[in-house]
Amino acid sequence: MYVLKFTRNALIDIKTIIPKHMKGPLKSDLLKKVAADPLGCSRELQGTLDGYRSFAWQQYRVVYRVFEDLRAVAVVGVGLRSPDSTENIYRRLELLAQTGELVQGVLFSLRGFTTQSSQPKEE
Repeated sequence: MYVLKFTRNALIDIKTIIPKHMKGPLKSDLLKKVAADPLGCSRELQGTLDGYRSFAWQQYRVVYRVFEDLRAVAVVGVGLRSPDSTENIYRRLELLAQTGELVQGVLFSLRGFTTQSSQPKEE
């Protein structure tokens, strides 16, 4: 099982794009599918967003990056799945990637995580 972490921009997306009555079902599906198998339930993105993945949920796309060594998933954005909106969510994330804000948000969301092998062992 992976831990789900959200960047500030992803939380803003969820708050502004996802209707209130849909937030519970989204959370449930993210936990059932993305937290369980983040690579198997999504498709890999290319270009500027290489290393990120897109999970299709109802009429929305959830974009995230998987950190295998941390067993963590950093959700970076949510947008509509329509052709125009698809370009918009990807375009917005590409602009954040080009300015360094995307990786900064990911690092901020993952702060405090350590790999299992780097954690002190109890004696």
